[in-house]
Amino acid sequence: MSELRVQLLSAIRQDTDFQAAFSALGQAVSEGEPVTEALGILWGDGLEESGDSFYDQQAAILCGLQPSQEELWTDALTMVAGTPQPKEPEPTSSPEAEPEPTPEPVPAVEHMAYDGPALPDNATMDKYNLSALGVGETVTPALGWVSSDFGWREHPVDGGEKFHNGVDLAVNTGTDVLAFAEGTVDYIGDSPVYGLYLQLSHAGGLKSFYCHCDKLCVQQGQSVAAGEKVAESGATGNATGPHLHFELKLNGTLLNPLYYIETQ
Repeated sequence: MSELRVQLLSAIRQDTDFQAAFSALGQAVSEGEPVTEALGILWGDGLEESGDSFYDQQAAILCGLQPSQEELWTDALTMVAGTPQPKEPEPTSSPEAEPEPTPEPVPAVEHMAYDGPALPDNATMDKYNLSALGVGETVTPALGWVSSDFGWREHPVDGGEKFHNGVDLAVNTGTDVLAFAEGTVDYIGDSPVYGLYLQLSHAGGLKSFYCHCDKLCVQQGQSVAAGEKVAESGATGNATGPHLHFELKLNGTLLNPLYYIETQ
């Protein structure tokens, strides 16, 4: 039978029409037709018309197959007719993850709406981020309620409209005053206006100023860490009560300290 299979395949591949007939034969067998009847289909479709003695001989042999040999014959028909091969699944690719949105860069300077009187040339209402300020950790120097904002105001002692260079934080006398950021003590002093005061110099041209203190706890040229105690609050100088007057200046320009500290 193996020799027959080889001969059949060789002959069929030389004759396209015969191969089509054999495909029909394979279909008939697969649908349950007896082998001999299926061979009759093959004979009528192509073998008889071919007149080829080889085909006649092979048809005679096939017609004499025993039922036990039908499985082998069916296998040969399957090879000729072609059993549909299972379609390989197309490779699936996991959906590409959507790229994470790029965060908007934080502007170095945020323009803040202001419709008050014109500011002095050395003052701004714009808000700088900490990178622009050039400092790392920052600390609220004294937690209190704001008794006077940054900007134009009626002076509480002298009267008249004057520009207030910082903020006044109402706190009890003796409250710890902490360094806004790491830096060096620029100078310390005492005056009729500011009372006991000190100024710290920080990285990036930033300076912080602390006034009306009851006691100073640092010396000029001393290095301090962010949050280190530098003074105690009071009411020295031109003041109506205990509070801390706090200023911030960036390269000589006065900033609104309320953007950078906490208050009650």
